[in-house]
Amino acid sequence: MSGRRGARRPRVLLIAAGNVTTGGGERHVADLMRRLPQAGFDVALVCPDGGDLAGLARGLGVAVFNVPLDIGFSPDTVRAMRAAIISAAPDVVHAHGSRAAAFARLGDPHAARRVVYTVHGIHVDQAGSTVRRIGFTAIERLLRPRTARFVTVCEADAAKGVRLGLLTSARTTTIHNGIELPPPTAPTGRFRVELGVGAHVPLVLSVGRFHEQKDQETLLHAWRIVARSHPDALLAIIGSGDLASRLREVLVADGTAHSVRLVNPRAALAEAYVDANVFALSSRWEGLPYVLLEAMAYGLPVASTDVDGIPEAVVDGVSGLLVPPQDPVALGRALGQLLSDPAWRRRLGEAGRERVTGEFSLQQMVARIIEVYRDLASPRRKAAAT
Repeated sequence: MSGRRGARRPRVLLIAAGNVTTGGGERHVADLMRRLPQAGFDVALVCPDGGDLAGLARGLGVAVFNVPLDIGFSPDTVRAMRAAIISAAPDVVHAHGSRAAAFARLGDPHAARRVVYTVHGIHVDQAGSTVRRIGFTAIERLLRPRTARFVTVCEADAAKGVRLGLLTSARTTTIHNGIELPPPTAPTGRFRVELGVGAHVPLVLSVGRFHEQKDQETLLHAWRIVARSHPDALLAIIGSGDLASRLREVLVADGTAHSVRLVNPRAALAEAYVDANVFALSSRWEGLPYVLLEAMAYGLPVASTDVDGIPEAVVDGVSGLLVPPQDPVALGRALGQLLSDPAWRRRLGEAGRERVTGEFSLQQMVARIIEVYRDLASPRRKAAAT
């Protein structure tokens, strides 16, 4: 990756198993596609067909290879991945998430010297059946030697990955997710109009797919507690997924359907952030969620579960409140405290915005990822890989 005049621009092949930019890994890929060419890199993309990620790539002039990484394992998919990698002729293959990384490491004949695997959260020890957890852990351990560098989005995942035998500490770098800081923005009222409430209604916002990881059921049980002391407040959850019917059943059983809105997902969340008063996150596990950083960047105080990378962003009692996972009483109490004290909410929100500004910028994230790329291309690193 020389900087000499006339030298070939280094090439990075980004690999995503999803195809829509509402996912954290795909959001990360989209940010890199926008920024890496400005830093002197040629970029290509592997992702499944459909969605907005490939469209964004083509709009940026990025070559796209459509490989069906969003379906089950197939030798044909491995062959398609290999063909894409050979055609792209990259210096670095940067895979995002376990599925993308598995196919990249199986398909790249030079995986051990050029595959970078960004881990956007480790949950092989928590999700699915025991057989599934054992199987996925074994696969990750088997493919570990075929990985040039691991990148985790939080220190918690680096420690967990090493403990589980998924990562090698000497080849692991933690690079926090980063975002572009939005300018200070006044509430527009448009999201509240969509919800059918006025400016005076206390509004709590949550964002996430309806999945066991995000555990909105605990949030809804917490809201039953909040509604007793704040009957005029409203909870809006933006998301969709297989658990939507279950969440509606909980609303009916808890008697809170009148004060909760389940809102369809959308790519642009700015109007929701600026109209809300508090942000809630009830996840059982995470990496370092973008929605949390975005909420803080918009000055929202946060009530969140204290899991994985979240306390690396949220300082309890300074920029938000942290509670144990799957504890509706603690989460309900935290939300109630924030709704009861507007001045305190404002101080927490200001501290959160300052924290994102100083430590979680997109510029910092991209610069550190480029350092990983350049380290892979160093003569010392190349000699060690041969």
